[in-house]
Amino acid sequence: MALNDETEESIRKSKDLLDRLKRIDKFNRKHKVIPARDAEQVVSEMYGLADSVKETQNPKNQDELISSELKRRMHGEAAYLEQQLSGRLYDFDTVIDLYGIPKGDIDSLKPWLEQNKDRTQEAIERLFHSKYIEGFELPLASDRPSVKRQAEELAETHIQKYHETLGKFIQGMINVGEFMKDIEAVPTDENRPYFSSTTNTIAIGISNICYSTKDRTLHIRDRELIRLYGHEGMGHALNFVVTRSNGLPHFLTEDSSLTEATAESVAQHYEKILLEDLKKSPETQKKLGIEHKFGDMYQEAKDTEQLEDYGRRLFQYAISVLGDKELGESPDPETLTRKTQIINDLAIDPHYASNFVQNHRLDFDSEGNLPSGLVSELRYCARPVSRAIEEFSKRGIEYIGDGRNTIDSTLLSGFWTPIGFVDNARLVAEENSRD
Repeated sequence: MALNDETEESIRKSKDLLDRLKRIDKFNRKHKVIPARDAEQVVSEMYGLADSVKETQNPKNQDELISSELKRRMHGEAAYLEQQLSGRLYDFDTVIDLYGIPKGDIDSLKPWLEQNKDRTQEAIERLFHSKYIEGFELPLASDRPSVKRQAEELAETHIQKYHETLGKFIQGMINVGEFMKDIEAVPTDENRPYFSSTTNTIAIGISNICYSTKDRTLHIRDRELIRLYGHEGMGHALNFVVTRSNGLPHFLTEDSSLTEATAESVAQHYEKILLEDLKKSPETQKKLGIEHKFGDMYQEAKDTEQLEDYGRRLFQYAISVLGDKELGESPDPETLTRKTQIINDLAIDPHYASNFVQNHRLDFDSEGNLPSGLVSELRYCARPVSRAIEEFSKRGIEYIGDGRNTIDSTLLSGFWTPIGFVDNARLVAEENSRD
C-alpha cells in the first residue's frame, strides 16, 4: 500500500491514540467511570489529528482513501468519547452519526417496504401451506439436566460436522477461505451467537439450532445452522482473521462503533450467500446429510428470509418514525397516534404498530429522544455491501470466479466506515478493471 510520509505519520499517531482510547475503555468497563482528564486529552488530540488530515470526496488513490478514512475515524472516535464525557442526552442524529449509519439507507426503508409488502404476504402463504409446519417445533426443556445434556451433545456433533464440511467447502470456493482453518466453532448456552476475536471462535447458541417435537425427540434446524454459520463464520470470523493478516494500517484493523454498520452488512451478505453456494453443490449437501430435503429447505429459507427481512426493516422503519421529531413531540398522545398510523400503513400484522408504539411510549427522555440503544439498532439497515458490489459490477467484475475472489477479499479486508468501505471497493474495482 503506497502512502506518503505524512499519511504514514498520521497513521502512527492514530495508533497511539487508539491504544490510549482502548485503555480508557477497559478502565471504564472495570470501574464504571471514565478518567476524565486523560479522556479529554485524547479527545483533543484526536480532533487535532483529524483536522490535520485531508478528506477527499471520491478519492482517486490509496493515499487519499486512507487519509479520508483516517479523518472520519479520528473525528468519529473523538465525538463518541466527547459525548460520553459531556453527559449530554443522545438525540437521534447524534446516534446515527456516531454509528456512521448512512441516512440514505434509513430513507430507503419505506420504499423497500412498499415494494415488498405483497411479496412478503405471498411468502407467508407459502410458508403456511408448506410441509415444515406439520412438524411443529417446541422449545428445549433446558431446565431438565438430561435434555440439556442431550441437546449439548447433539449441537456439538452437528456444529463440528458443519464446521469441518463448510470450512473445507469455503476453502475450496474462494481464496480467502483458506483462513477458515484458523477458526473454531463451538456450541454455547448464550441465546445470541457470536464470534470471539480473542480465541477465533464461532459460538452458536444451542437453543438457536436445537428443538424438540411432541414425541420428545430432539432435532437440528439445519437451515438456521447454515444461516448462522454464514453470518458468524463467513461474515464476522473471516472479516476479523483476514483483516489481521492483511498488513492494513492499524486503525483499519480495530473494530469500532463507527464500523459496526459495515461489519453487520458484511455478515448479512454472507448469511444469504452461503445458502446460494450450497444450492450449487449437491456434493456438499450430501456430506451434510441434507441433500434429500435441501429443495424444500431452500424454498422455506427464501420465504423465511423474505419474511424476516420485512420484519427487520419494518422494525427499523418504526424506530425511524418514532424517533422523528418533525412528526411532533413525543410522547404527546396525538403525535403517538399519528406515528402509529404511519407505521401501520406498512405493517402486515394489524397489531404491530400499536404494540410497538405502546411498548416504547415511556422510553423517551426529557428532551423527547428515544434511547440510544434502540436507535443504534438502525446500524443493521446500512447497505454498504450492496453498493460496493455495484461498484464492481459497473466495471465488469461480477460475483463469480476470479471476480468473486476479488470482491470477497475486498469485502472481508478491514474495518471501515460505510463511506470508506464503498470508496475502497470502487478503487479496487478500478484497479482490477485496468488489469
